[in-house]
Amino acid sequence: MTIPRREAGLLRGVSFDLFGTLIVPDRFEERNVASLLRWATDRGLPAGPDAAQIVAEARAWMWRETYQTGRQYLATEAIARAAGELGWPSDAAFLQEAVNAFFAPEVATVQVYSDAAPALSALRDLGCRVGLISNASDHGLIEGALDRLGLVPFFDPVISSAGFGRIKPDPDIYRFVLDRWALSPGECVMVGDSLDADIEGAQAVGMRAILVTMHPNPNNPRLADRIHPDATAASLTDAAGIIRAWSGTDPPTPPGGRG
Repeated sequence: MTIPRREAGLLRGVSFDLFGTLIVPDRFEERNVASLLRWATDRGLPAGPDAAQIVAEARAWMWRETYQTGRQYLATEAIARAAGELGWPSDAAFLQEAVNAFFAPEVATVQVYSDAAPALSALRDLGCRVGLISNASDHGLIEGALDRLGLVPFFDPVISSAGFGRIKPDPDIYRFVLDRWALSPGECVMVGDSLDADIEGAQAVGMRAILVTMHPNPNNPRLADRIHPDATAASLTDAAGIIRAWSGTDPPTPPGGRG
């Protein structure tokens, strides 16, 4: 844990990223595609040998367009694109069922970091507002994962890029939460694993930002020269400790050692 040697005002709001921050990162895409194709086959829909590639390419298109434009393209849009090639229905009800089938393995098997709930409880006991801001192509994925993991009661609000329409680091997604809390940026901090989406985005609106490093984000090294977190934490327990220190309730730990 590294805490800068500087004075900091009382923190009253903490926003968390979800995947890679509270949830252990894993590779779900192939399992999700397989789940969708089993679901389609069970309904008598065509799912030939090229179906997996068609779905994968539609998902790649979705994320490519999302990152190029800043608008969150949705999982339903990706499935609709694949459905057009596969000869599947394209009505809204079908597409939402298909998206649910796609994300079913992920919702069922995501794992939370073991210290997530204790850290969130500690922040709530500290009197902090706690929210969630996550980039995701389907809001139902966020809701389903939080519900299964028992984390729903900790967060207000729960914001996904799918629901908001723009992805982090768009500053408006952070301002939305600040406005919801009626708090100033200086009273709030973002906790996340991504230097660009979480750290740069929060700092751009005047929030502090803590980078968690339990499973280092593979995109961070190319950004490390220009994006610098206000603090780093090797665990969610450490992150909660930094927030307590910044709020004046604990003495800060000197970098590289114990106080």
